[in-house]
Amino acid sequence: SVYVGIDNLTETRIAQKVAKHFAAAGYPVLTDSEATAQVLTDGGVSDVKVIKFDYDNRRTLRDAVFDSNIDLVVNLAKLRPSDKANSNYAMRRMAVDFGIPLVNDQRCAEMLVDALKALPQGTATALYGSQELNIETPVDVKSWQQYLDMRK
Repeated sequence: SVYVGIDNLTETRIAQKVAKHFAAAGYPVLTDSEATAQVLTDGGVSDVKVIKFDYDNRRTLRDAVFDSNIDLVVNLAKLRPSDKANSNYAMRRMAVDFGIPLVNDQRCAEMLVDALKALPQGTATALYGSQELNIETPVDVKSWQQYLDMRK
């Protein structure tokens, strides 16, 4: 699943684009507030589930995170948190603490989605959401020795 967080400075268009892409790829979209769920729903994401984690209790947080099967955290909040009790700070910290990939920049999130959409058809196959993608290496991969031999 993809866990999405925003604040009032986040460009809703980008948050909606990211959530819509991952929902279309078969990932459940989760968020931490009803307001964020409404923003994502308004952008065309049909099923957004609100999950509020207890960030203060590390033991229950760990269990809740793994039960939710979070594959990616996309927190696009732009405001700097005033303290550690801020939900966006806690969401980012949770991702780092549990080794979950985190995207916390709006432009990077948009570029990630654009890059995933532009993946070429090729020979190597990977599982991505509920879709099977063919990923082609753009250049021939050579061993280090082949590279050194080319320089002679």
